[in-house]
Amino acid sequence: MRWYKKDCVDIRQGNKIEKDGKLYEVVKFEHTRGMARQTGNVQMELRELSKGGGRGNKSTLRMKPGHTLEVIRLDEKRFRVLYLDGENLQVMNEATYDQVEVPMDLFDGQVQKKLVNECTFMEEPPEVTVMYFGEEALSCKLPATLELEVDRSFMGASKQSATAREKDCHVKGGMIVKVPDHVEKGDTIVVDTRDGKFVRKLQR
Repeated sequence: MRWYKKDCVDIRQGNKIEKDGKLYEVVKFEHTRGMARQTGNVQMELRELSKGGGRGNKSTLRMKPGHTLEVIRLDEKRFRVLYLDGENLQVMNEATYDQVEVPMDLFDGQVQKKLVNECTFMEEPPEVTVMYFGEEALSCKLPATLELEVDRSFMGASKQSATAREKDCHVKGGMIVKVPDHVEKGDTIVVDTRDGKFVRKLQR
C-alpha cells in the first residue's frame, strides 16, 4: 500500500498526506492539549505538492484529535546536480547515467532555489533528493548543508562599530550570506539550506 490512515495527533512534520484528492507535505505541526475534559486541537501548515497552479501554495489545517488522515508513502531517489536550464534543474542518476529534468517549483521556498543556483557553480555539485509518488515527482530537497566558496566580502560593520559582528559576503553564484568578520574571500563556509544562514567556516 502507498498510503495508510493515521490519527491527526500522530502526524509529524515532513509527512506527506492526501486530502480532498490533493497531495500535501506537512511543513509545521502543533498539538495544543486541552484542559480537563477538553480534547485540544491539532494545527498543521501544509504545502501543496500536486501538479497544477496550486503547487507550492501553503494552507492551514485544523483538526480535533481522533480524526484521521491518509499518509502517503513516497519513493526517494537521489540525483547529482548538473546545470540549470531555465525553470528546470538538470540532474543525473549516477548509477544509470540517465539525466532527469526537475522543475524548480519542486523546491520549497526562494532560499532553496537560490542555493540550487549556487550548486551549479560548485566544483563537486551535491546530490538532491527527489520524492516520487508512482512516476510523478512531487518534491525535491537539497542536503541539510552546503559548502560554498566566498567570492567577495565587504568590510564588516564591527570594524566601524563596537557592537555589530557580521558583514555581507557574496558566494560564487552571487548569493549574499551574512558572515562573521573573520570570513574573507577564498574561504569556504557551511550554509544551512533551510534558511541560507551561515553555520561555520571550514578550516583550511
